[in-house]
Amino acid sequence: MAQPANFKSPSRMGALGEDAPLSSTGSVSGGKSREEGLKGVDFERRSFLGKVVGGVGAAVAVSTLYPIVKYIIPPVKESTDVNELVVGKASEVPENSGKIFQFNKDKVLVINDNGALTACSAVCTHLGCLVRWEDKDNEIFCPCHGAKYTQTGEIISGPQPLPLAPFNVRIEGEDLIIAKA
Repeated sequence: MAQPANFKSPSRMGALGEDAPLSSTGSVSGGKSREEGLKGVDFERRSFLGKVVGGVGAAVAVSTLYPIVKYIIPPVKESTDVNELVVGKASEVPENSGKIFQFNKDKVLVINDNGALTACSAVCTHLGCLVRWEDKDNEIFCPCHGAKYTQTGEIISGPQPLPLAPFNVRIEGEDLIIAKA
């Protein structure tokens, strides 16, 4: 058996028929009738809660996606390429040895073969491995696939398709200067 309700909404009362009164007993504080006081309250509350939940969801999504996007799209580094650069001291490359220096975006191998300085790219043209100077064989060697180059970067043997890019090198005072060839 259904229990009688204390509150009769206007929509229920309209469904009961034309003769049913649209007002109910009781009032809302502020001197308004119940129908006027409750008109649109449910919609305002729902829209407010929807906006709060949507805002929290958006904040969570942004705080989660921002680091992912920053990781995928690295920052743009503006670098200026120069034609000539002091990369170190001449004493850093002793006789019969080689050392890799950073020049602009390139890595350059500087070789001191009994006082004769030469420089070429330190990146193998086969797979991009770093090469090294082998003094006992008097050649540049790539440890990845055994590519061999002359002191000036010309191909001796191996799977590499191109010679190493040449660079100019000189000493001024104590400074070791590398320049584009």
